[in-house]
Amino acid sequence: AFSSVKVGSLLSVHCDGCGPDVRARVSYISPDPEFTPPVIYSLENRQKLVYLVEARPEGDAGPLQPGQIVDVDLADMGK
Repeated sequence: AFSSVKVGSLLSVHCDGCGPDVRARVSYISPDPEFTPPVIYSLENRQKLVYLVEARPEGDAGPLQPGQIVDVDLADMGK
């Protein structure tokens, strides 16, 4: 779950056409949530809250570029 992501957490990062997954360490998590528009806050739609999370690749980043959209697998998260 996202609530277990902390600064220093190790994540598995994947992008289409990038080859094998890249391991990245979380370096920043925004303290302020944003809403994916349009939404009115309620318990039913709190999953639509978005937090900015930055992570830096461990070792070679391969074909990843700064600002590139990627998929992050929290199931493979390590510390």
